[in-house]
Amino acid sequence: MEIKFKNWKQSVLKNLSVARILSGSFVLLLSLSLHAEGTTLKLSTEETVKRALESNYILQNLRYELAKSDTNFLKNESKYSWRVVADGRSSQSILPFNQANLLSGTKISDDTLKGGIEKTLQTTGTYFKMEAGSRRFDSNAFENAATTPAGFTALGIPPLYTGFVRATISQDLLKNSFGYKGRNEVKILESQAEIAKNQVSQQISGVIVDSLVDFWDYSIKTQAVKTYKQLVENTQNIRNLTIRKQGLGLSEGFEVNQWNALLAQAQNQLEIAQVQKEESKRKLVRSLKIPEGTTLSEETNLLEELLEKPNYTKDLEYAYKHRADFINMLKQKEIAEAALKNANNDRLPTLTLSGTGASQAQNVISPQDNYNNPDHGITTAKYKEWTGQLNFVYPLADKGIYAGVRDANITMRQAALKEEDLKNEVRDDVKTRIEALEASYRIYKNNITTERETQNYYNGVLRSFRQGRADAVSVKNALDTHVQDQLRLTQARVNFNIDLLRYYLSKNALLERFQVDRDKLIPNLD
Repeated sequence: MEIKFKNWKQSVLKNLSVARILSGSFVLLLSLSLHAEGTTLKLSTEETVKRALESNYILQNLRYELAKSDTNFLKNESKYSWRVVADGRSSQSILPFNQANLLSGTKISDDTLKGGIEKTLQTTGTYFKMEAGSRRFDSNAFENAATTPAGFTALGIPPLYTGFVRATISQDLLKNSFGYKGRNEVKILESQAEIAKNQVSQQISGVIVDSLVDFWDYSIKTQAVKTYKQLVENTQNIRNLTIRKQGLGLSEGFEVNQWNALLAQAQNQLEIAQVQKEESKRKLVRSLKIPEGTTLSEETNLLEELLEKPNYTKDLEYAYKHRADFINMLKQKEIAEAALKNANNDRLPTLTLSGTGASQAQNVISPQDNYNNPDHGITTAKYKEWTGQLNFVYPLADKGIYAGVRDANITMRQAALKEEDLKNEVRDDVKTRIEALEASYRIYKNNITTERETQNYYNGVLRSFRQGRADAVSVKNALDTHVQDQLRLTQARVNFNIDLLRYYLSKNALLERFQVDRDKLIPNLD
């Protein structure tokens, strides 16, 4: 009875001791977990894309290129901006006295100062200018009594001030009839700006894929480390089991030597995998500008199923509407059409009609009086000036115009050829990407089955080895096969996700997939 009580007491003390150890371990693990949560960054696919757009050096440059895509269009718009114009002119002439300048004088001063605004209307190509100014004219004619004939001294006057407000309108009636050529140029520049945006958007999509591939490469390297750690552990266990079997006379010494060599080989593979993992991690940290000291979580949210089955007909239609290269080709065709219209229009002569109307006033008091005088000032419009002008220019045997029309026609034909070729290329690319995606999905699912079956096979061979019914060679082959299938499974999962991205790229749906608005990518430069 005492012996049973003693055994029961020892059992209780032993259980209490185990409970304390487990409790202490749980508290330690909990504290470590809480500490890790503060410094561990769990990167998802969406988080990687977001960080790449905010931090990746290449993507930042592309975003600035996106901001510059409409530069030429805006520079062309400057031709149609309001402009403030002003100029002044001053002249003085001193001549010897003779009969030629008896009436005009020997000393003449003529000063003009004017300013205004001007604009070319984009819709019609009409030039408009409004200006106001003042002119001061002074001559010493009839002011010198010694040289002025008798009775003419009354003709001498003080400086004469002439003020004016003038409006000018000019319109091309043929070559650039009411802004026809200018509107085509605007269409060309708008299309070129859109082409630049589409090209940059396509490049941004490509860099996003590269960033995700870097992220998934890190996950592959991480899984490789886990696999080789498992390989080292399993090899070590089999080596130890072989040593025990040798003590029982069930194994030979050279079998232990074999497993020692295999263990060293597995440890070497683990070392290489760890170096490759750290290299991949540094590349990812540098690319995404992750703060130093941040621990990257080894978990990934790689897709394992097709969320939506590809539909070739719908995908091809979507690609024709959204693919940057195909849209840009259509824009190039529009540019060629507008350039051809302008080239043909250059054959026409230039016929420009201009007209100027002015209200003016004149006095010998002051420049201000021309504007302030309610009886004879400019505002009364009593004194007017009208000018009309017609200019005509027609090129004869201009080889440059011929070359422009010829090149525009050639560009149109080239655009038609490119449209047909690119249409077939897009069709084949979408078809190929769908086939590759479906194939990689099937391969991934087959690898899941293969990995599970080789795991069961390895476990069965290992049990037989422990029971003495299998040799070391069988265990080694089963272990090698299982390790390789684990690595193939990880690679197959990543390949499936990469093919999924390439499928989105083939129809230019990647930015939409990650809900990225192209226009919002333009950085704020204020």
